[in-house]
Amino acid sequence: MSEHEERAIEVSGRAGSAGEVGERAAIERAGTERGSLAIEAAILIPAIAALFSLVVIIGQLETASGSVQEAARVGARTVTLNYVASESDKQLNQVAGTAVAQSLAQSGVSCHRLTVQAGRTSLQTGNIPLQMVRVDIKCTVQVNDLFVTGVPGEMEFDQSFTSAIDYYRPQ
Repeated sequence: MSEHEERAIEVSGRAGSAGEVGERAAIERAGTERGSLAIEAAILIPAIAALFSLVVIIGQLETASGSVQEAARVGARTVTLNYVASESDKQLNQVAGTAVAQSLAQSGVSCHRLTVQAGRTSLQTGNIPLQMVRVDIKCTVQVNDLFVTGVPGEMEFDQSFTSAIDYYRPQ
């Protein structure tokens, strides 16, 4: 026997029978828990991946909703900046529709069904009526277009924005 082995025997002999029992129990317990880490990983990794995917999906939906809201704002501001009092509602819808389509294209949102409606309203605030333009958008997006995960279905986003027409702006 080597000197190192003799010391190990001496140390284990000093530990007494309680130490030996504890070591044996630890070894036996380790033997019965063999493979439990693989089982835990097999359960937890898909759950964590699903949770991460859900967070990504919700983030993409919020981004698309924000893009549609921004398109409504752009449409209303474009109409108010190009506003002529003699324009018909059809002309307002065309101006707003073009601005909304460009804004959505720039943000990468493709609506399968897009409805843009622009309308005028006025608000009496003393001697001078305040003219306003409201743009309403309904955009239906295929959910599969937002994700590479192949999630089926579609989402409809309804957004609107109202913009005041500058009374002192020459028309």
